Amino acid sequence: MTMQEMKSSYLKIATLAALLSLACTTKVSEWILINSLPNRYLLVYYHKDPVSDAAKLKNSELEKRMNAATVIFKPVLKEEIRQPYYALYYNNRLFSEYPDYQSVQDIAASPCREKIATALMAGKLCVLLYLKSGNKEKDEPGLQHINKCVASSPYGKILSVVELDRSNVEEKHFVSMLLNVEGDLQNIREPMLFGIFGRFRALEPLVAKGISEENINLMIDFFTADCSCVIKDDLPGINILSGASWENPAPALVNQIMDENPKLEHH
Repeated sequence: MTMQEMKSSYLKIATLAALLSLACTTKVSEWILINSLPNRYLLVYYHKDPVSDAAKLKNSELEKRMNAATVIFKPVLKEEIRQPYYALYYNNRLFSEYPDYQSVQDIAASPCREKIATALMAGKLCVLLYLKSGNKEKDEPGLQHINKCVASSPYGKILSVVELDRSNVEEKHFVSMLLNVEGDLQNIREPMLFGIFGRFRALEPLVAKGISEENINLMIDFFTADCSCVIKDDLPGINILSGASWENPAPALVNQIMDENPKLEHH
């Protein structure tokens, strides 16, 4: 996806939300958090021989730990493989393969994901997740644009900015999922900005020079737009695997800002 296509995509989203949300005054970010159930991942355990008791025990423990997460576990017989392995799918698309039980530990949880889920449950408008490239010269301009945009936005206090190094070992599963939001991101060594909202749904990212104040504001416009059937039926982005509980979120903070600033009711 080119920078111009990404820009056009966000402009289209904001415009649609503005034109088609005639009956619903609930903002996109709030409606999705309260009403939209996250799509589930599928974790498959491929095996060619009868599953040993030891493997059954490990898989049972794995399934129990993932009970609260947005993932379904399923063993599958596959005769043409050399040895058992795990594979993670989302909407029938293969995300990652894992050679053994140890490699899928903490696939559904990590400190950064917990931090983001906490912010969303506390009523924040969204989390702007900045996935750094590891090249300071590339990363600094984007971060400056983000900080400047948040500082000048009337919604700045309810925007949460999180930086993430893509080489962070503790967050390797999370990074992998972010790079699967679109099929061609894995080979792009550029900084990326993901808007995360609802029950851990990530929009397609702004990339490199696409991380501009104009595009960031378009992203914020999407989150503050009145919800609509178009948005509900064709929600952009994908859900990130998370074990967070989404019960009883705090009231959306965007409503207080809108009440205090009637001029912001431009959607």
